[in-house]
Amino acid sequence: MEEDYKKWLTQFRKGYVELYTLLSLKKNSPLHGLAILRFFEEHNLSINEGTLYPLLNRMETNGWLSSSWNVPKISGHPKREYTISKKGEEILPLLLLAYEEHHKSINQIMKEK
Repeated sequence: MEEDYKKWLTQFRKGYVELYTLLSLKKNSPLHGLAILRFFEEHNLSINEGTLYPLLNRMETNGWLSSSWNVPKISGHPKREYTISKKGEEILPLLLLAYEEHHKSINQIMKEK
């Protein structure tokens, strides 16, 4: 049973991790990958770097994000920073609406006798 639950939870997370990403960038742009991971953890969503970076690449390819390199002036490693794009800004309300509609449906079903 626990294995089934873990598989379901993995699929469930895949369904809303893009929404979390857009929300994190809407609230805090620009962010580098580690900061996005921290945002997720602060909001009870744990994913690993091996999941995040392909996701960010796919979202950028889809036009939902843009990125640029931030090179420190004194010392440190360059970091790719992500921002939500115009297309990302446009799709975010649609994703939130879909989330709300599904949430309402589940609550309605739960209240039925």
